[in-house]
Amino acid sequence: MKFKRYKHARKLISFYKMNYGVREPYQVLVDGTFCQAALKGKIYIKEQLPKYIGSSVQILTTRCAIEETRSIGDDLIGALLVAKRFQQRNCGHKHKCIPAADCFTSLIGNDNSNHYFVATQDVELRRKLRRIPGVPLLYINRNTIVLEGVSDTSRDQAKQIGVEKVQPTKYQQSVLDSLGSELAETTKKPKRKKIKGPNPLSCKKKSKITGPFAAKSPGIVGKGRKRRIRKCRQQAAYLLSKVPVPSSD
Repeated sequence: MKFKRYKHARKLISFYKMNYGVREPYQVLVDGTFCQAALKGKIYIKEQLPKYIGSSVQILTTRCAIEETRSIGDDLIGALLVAKRFQQRNCGHKHKCIPAADCFTSLIGNDNSNHYFVATQDVELRRKLRRIPGVPLLYINRNTIVLEGVSDTSRDQAKQIGVEKVQPTKYQQSVLDSLGSELAETTKKPKRKKIKGPNPLSCKKKSKITGPFAAKSPGIVGKGRKRRIRKCRQQAAYLLSKVPVPSSD
């Protein structure tokens, strides 16, 4: 069971890493309600929180969260002692402390640029932080630390970021447009093939054969004409060689 919970947490953290740039060591803001739930569930936050997340963790709180826990009274004295052990992040509310929920919301801002994790049992605070993209939320359920699933706002923002990464920037688009116009200017249109006339040799008039063999081969013209004339000459030479030569007596 623990292995499945740890695997699920690693999967969610990898989502925040890829889409929102969350990096180690992870900064976790803890309020008094989370410390009180950890005391009841006998959870040692400094040991079990890094083990659950699977990496180094920087556990933080604020002066406003400590003062709010102190103001509740002796019921949260143990949570107050636990919260004082963590490093205090400067929230900017020096003169007048505000509720921890408002303090954490002001630290996170509109885009959680500092990549904070928020660990709280305050249901209203978690509902408010789900509307801000890229805020991982932690709470305690049945004596175990749980990383809340990705909110719809974070998922929609991640899709938009993925689309923007694929699309070219304004400078890249201007370069592509200029290259396209230059390519269109330099590209020549293919020449059309001209209709050629007939072969002039095929239009040449047939020449008549003259000589002693013209009657025997009146149609010897055109292709193979020289070969046929040569053959006729060879036959004529052969016939002349058979004619007896008259003697001088």
